[in-house]
Amino acid sequence: MKLKWTHAALDDLKQILDYIAEDNPQAARALAAGFRQTAEHLTEHPFIGRHGDLEGTRELILHRNYLLTYRVSSEAVEILQIWHVAQKRFH
Repeated sequence: MKLKWTHAALDDLKQILDYIAEDNPQAARALAAGFRQTAEHLTEHPFIGRHGDLEGTRELILHRNYLLTYRVSSEAVEILQIWHVAQKRFH
């Protein structure tokens, strides 16, 4: 199964990593690698995340403070958003 990232999700990822990199570039690189590894895992196990609040979506914990929202189709797992648990979902 393919993995697709929406522009919004890539923007979320960039903003999160840029913010963390301001204080700790090494932590940002480690977090990025962990996020990507977890997202890639969805290509083999697309239904491991819980049902999301929005119909047709699922959510997966990336890190204790970050969740990934995605949707599964017959061809791909589409990453919709990465968000901090203190944020509102779907901007």
